[in-house]
Amino acid sequence: MKCQLEMEVSSVQCQSIRVQTTVDHLLSVFKTIAKRPQLLFDSIKYCDVILDLEFDETDEIPFEKLAASENILKNCVEIKGGGHLISAQSWMSNSEHSIIGVYTANSFVVLNVKCSGTELSSFLRVTKDDSSIQIELYHIPWKENPCVLENKLSKLSTWLTTPGFLPKPPSNSLINQRKYYWTYCRLKDQYAEKITSSWDMQTDPEKFVHEDIGIASYLICLWEDRYGAEEARQYVNFVDIGCGNGLLVYLLNQEKFEGVGIDVKARKIWSTALSSSKYIESFFDPKNWEMLSEYNWLIGNHSDELTPWIPYVSTMISYNCQFFLLPCCLWNFTEKYRRTDPKLSSYQCYLNHIRTVITEFGFESGMDTMKIPSTKRTCFVSSQRSYSESDYQMRVQSTLDTVRAHSGSNINCVARAKEIKVRNGTKIDKSLCQRIVNYSAEILTRKIDKNDPVWSTGDEIPLRELVGLIKDRISFEDELKEQAGGVQTILRNSPQIFVIRNGIVRLRDWSKDAPRTRNSPGRKYDSAALVKTKLCWFNEYHPQGCNLSVTSCRYAHGSDDLSAAS
Repeated sequence: MKCQLEMEVSSVQCQSIRVQTTVDHLLSVFKTIAKRPQLLFDSIKYCDVILDLEFDETDEIPFEKLAASENILKNCVEIKGGGHLISAQSWMSNSEHSIIGVYTANSFVVLNVKCSGTELSSFLRVTKDDSSIQIELYHIPWKENPCVLENKLSKLSTWLTTPGFLPKPPSNSLINQRKYYWTYCRLKDQYAEKITSSWDMQTDPEKFVHEDIGIASYLICLWEDRYGAEEARQYVNFVDIGCGNGLLVYLLNQEKFEGVGIDVKARKIWSTALSSSKYIESFFDPKNWEMLSEYNWLIGNHSDELTPWIPYVSTMISYNCQFFLLPCCLWNFTEKYRRTDPKLSSYQCYLNHIRTVITEFGFESGMDTMKIPSTKRTCFVSSQRSYSESDYQMRVQSTLDTVRAHSGSNINCVARAKEIKVRNGTKIDKSLCQRIVNYSAEILTRKIDKNDPVWSTGDEIPLRELVGLIKDRISFEDELKEQAGGVQTILRNSPQIFVIRNGIVRLRDWSKDAPRTRNSPGRKYDSAALVKTKLCWFNEYHPQGCNLSVTSCRYAHGSDDLSAAS
C-alpha cells in the first residue's frame, strides 16, 4: 500500500501562491474549508463532519480513527505542535469519499481520498514561515485542469488576504445535507421528466420543476428531522399560500404529506398534469385567517404581497402553527417595500425587515440559503415561539396591535387583481400605433435626399422632443396613460425600424446594428426560421430604400420574396 501511494504522489503536479495574512485568520478560513471541502473540490456535493478533535503537542494523533486514510495523511503532512483534526464523510457524484483535514499552527492539509485508501485525488497544503504563508495545491493531472486550479488558488488568495473575510455560510444549514442530496436525486429521478413532458403552461418547465423539487426536498428533510419520517406525514397539514402553478403542492402530496394550495387565479395545469392535488381559487385576506385554521404549516413560496402577513396568520391560527417563507418580490404590509439602508441592497434590506417582523410576532426562526436555481433563495423557517403556551391568548392581542401598527386599524392587505392588466403597449389600438410609428418615421426621414448616393438613417432626435412633435399631430394621452413607457414602448415594439439608446431615437441601420437574436432552450421558435416572413419597411418606405441587398436582408423585398412560412 505504501509503495502504491508513493507512485501516485510522484505523479502529482503542484501550483502554489504566497500571501500575507495572520495565523488566526488562516486557521478560521481553513477550519471552514476542512468542514466544507466542496468550496474547493467542486465534485463534492455535501459533507458531514464525523470527527472534530482538538489535540495538543503531547497528544498522539489518533490515526487509527481515520481507517484506510492513515498512511496518506502521515505521508502528506508533518504534524508539529498542537492543532485540530477533522475527519468527514462526503458524497461525490458517483461514489463515497473520505475527507481528512488537519491544521496546526504551522501546517494544514485537506485531502480528497477514495474509500479504498490508496487513490489520491487532490489536496492542498499550507506552510508558514516568519514572513509569509505558502499555499500548495496538488493534483493528479487527469483529475483537474490548470484553469480550475488557478480559480481555486484565486479563491484562497481572496479569502486569506481580506481581513475578516470568510467563505459564505453553507447552504441548507438547517437540514441534514446528506439526506437532502439523496432526497433531491430521488425526487428528480421520479418526477422531473414526467412533469416536464406534460407541462402545458407558457413558462419554461426546466426552471420551475427543478426549483420546486429543491424546495420540496428541503421541506421533506426539515419535517422528517423535526418530527420523524412517519410521524411527519401524519402530523403535517400544510397550505401553500399563493401557490402559483401548484407544483410544490403536488410534489409534497405525492410524498404523502397532506396539504392544499391557494391562489387568486387558477392555472390550467391544476386540472391536467397536477389534478391529483387540491387547489383553491380565491384571494386570501389575512383578516379571514379562520379559513386556514385547520392547517399547522403555512408555506409562503414567493408569496409576494402576502409574505409579511404569513407570520401574523400563523400566530392567529394556533400556538403550534409554523411557517416556511421564501421571499421574492419586495412587499410590505400595504405597499411595495422601500429600502431603508442605502449601504445594503434592496433585497438584503427586505430580508432584515422580514426577520424583524417575524420577531415582532413572537417567533424564533432560522435563516437559510437554499440550493435552488433562483437568485432569491434565502428562506426563513420558524422553530418555536419566544413565549410560553400559557401566554398565548395574551400575545394574540399584542399581535393584533402589532399588525394594526403596520397596516392600519382595519388590518388592510393589498389585494392582487385576478386579471393583471397588460401594460406593454400590445393592447393599444393598432391603427393608433401605426399612426405614431408612421409619423415618427416621417419626422426622422424628412431631411433625407433620396438621390444622395450615401445611405442615411436621417435625424437623431431626443425622445422627449419627438413625443412633443407627435402630440402636436396626434391625440393619444387617454389611450397611453396606463401603458408603461408610452410612445417609447410603441417604438420599441417596432425594432425593425427604430433604435432608442440613451434617450435618442433614430432609424436602424441593419448593416451595422442588427438586434441580437436570443434563442434559448425554452424558446418555442428559432429566430432563423422567421427570415423573410415580414415585408421590409425600409424597402417600402425609406426615401433611399433598403441599404441591404435582397439576399442579405432578413425581411422580404416585395410579396414575391416572402417566405412560405408566413
